[in-house]
Amino acid sequence: MAPRILILPTALDNYRLAVRETARKWSPEQAKKYGRLLRAGFDAIPEAHARVKTKEDERVGKSLFRLHKIEHHYAVYIAVDDRTFVIAAVLHERMDIPARLLEIERLNDREYEVLMGYPRPKP
Repeated sequence: MAPRILILPTALDNYRLAVRETARKWSPEQAKKYGRLLRAGFDAIPEAHARVKTKEDERVGKSLFRLHKIEHHYAVYIAVDDRTFVIAAVLHERMDIPARLLEIERLNDREYEVLMGYPRPKP
């Protein structure tokens, strides 16, 4: 069975913003390429997670979130199980990642529950 990669509305908005900003700063063609790179990065999360799932990540602290680096962004995701991954946000590498994770945790509980059909597990 293929892995499921679900994208919360906040993450989709973040993705669209990254593509729009790339178009504004560079060009529409570059934005299309960057959008494809980000989507390919989302698809690579299950394999990357399998390699690093036992490692601690000091950027996330006690959070259930994990980070997956894609170009100049991080996909912030939760591994529901070994086959299901929920992308909660897409953050630029220059952002204050720990502070943004705290904000995302508060904002996305409802999104997670709507998407998954049950509440997000608590640490």
